[in-house]
Amino acid sequence: MKQQTVFIADLHLSDETPELNRLFFQALESWRGRVDALYILGDLFEVWLGDDDGSLIAAEAASALKAFSRSAPVYFICGNRDFLLGRHYADKAGMVLLPEVYPTELYGKPYLLSHGDEMCTDDVSYQRFRRFMRHPLLQKIMLWLPRKKRSEVAAKIRAASKQKKRQMGYNPISDVTEQGVQTALSRYPQVQAIIHGHTHRPDVHEHVFNGRTVKRYVLPDWYGAQGGYLEVSPEGAAIKPLKAV
Repeated sequence: MKQQTVFIADLHLSDETPELNRLFFQALESWRGRVDALYILGDLFEVWLGDDDGSLIAAEAASALKAFSRSAPVYFICGNRDFLLGRHYADKAGMVLLPEVYPTELYGKPYLLSHGDEMCTDDVSYQRFRRFMRHPLLQKIMLWLPRKKRSEVAAKIRAASKQKKRQMGYNPISDVTEQGVQTALSRYPQVQAIIHGHTHRPDVHEHVFNGRTVKRYVLPDWYGAQGGYLEVSPEGAAIKPLKAV
């Protein structure tokens, strides 16, 4: 079997995205028994209000991921849409929860993994909001609220986010910055490549740190009946497309 590890992010699955959901299950089936590990780097779901989520896709995804995890480990880093996903659901889905920023070694090469939003340092208002929402006390309060109230809060946040995107359009302020990358590398100076999602701008970038080049792989987002993933192997890394069949 070829040695390979797969990375995905920004699927935004929901009960209202049947094509995306089907593509996800097809991808899992195609990778099962053929990869060393699967890493999900955030925003697997469009919204996550807590591990008591009663949506059909939450149950179906947990079942499919649990089955997949019997052949290869599944690792999960939370995103800005599903940062409330906790250990209860992770256990149900056979996933291992990782910290927001996680250094690891694959095939002898050190990588740094994250959702990526912490590196969008020019978006000051978002970073302020991110720190507020990720505070453990606030998360406890959020999860203490009835699901209906959590749903109302989430709807207001999504509406505000959509309004901001309409106003900003394709604006560099919402992208990863050089400052954000350099800050990450200064904390983890041994890494040779960064893998993240969040920006919905799949690409391969190069940065110079301590006189050497560090590649940054931005994962594809998923929409309609198509998406993509990053395949990492002993030979290197490559972004691959996905389409429903």
